[in-house]
Amino acid sequence: MRRLPTFGWALLVSIWAGLVGGAVIREPSVDLVPLYAVICQLLGLIAAYGTMRERSHILESVHRPGRVGMFIIILFFVMVPLTTVFALVLGDTSVAGVATQWVSYLVGLGSALYVAFAGGFDRAWEKYT
Repeated sequence: MRRLPTFGWALLVSIWAGLVGGAVIREPSVDLVPLYAVICQLLGLIAAYGTMRERSHILESVHRPGRVGMFIIILFFVMVPLTTVFALVLGDTSVAGVATQWVSYLVGLGSALYVAFAGGFDRAWEKYT
């Protein structure tokens, strides 16, 4: 697949990653919410574009909307419980609490990209359909 369509799909995925990450990571100040969302989106864009370029055949399938839906679901259901647990245990605004929430975001992003665009979706599709 060409670079522009791949970038478009990566941008779509990164918008969702930015929205979820910016909303779930508990910031020390409300003023940081837009900054966190932009950082999450940029990290998501870089990771998604790299994953999709590496596996360009993935976007040639007819399951692109299903992959995006799976990405959103996995990102949410991995990241939200992890960040919630870390925030409860380590505090919302402590350095360790915020750092572990960022790690939770990266784990959620990596899990979602793997499942949606790096083979997990295909394995589930072959097994259950």
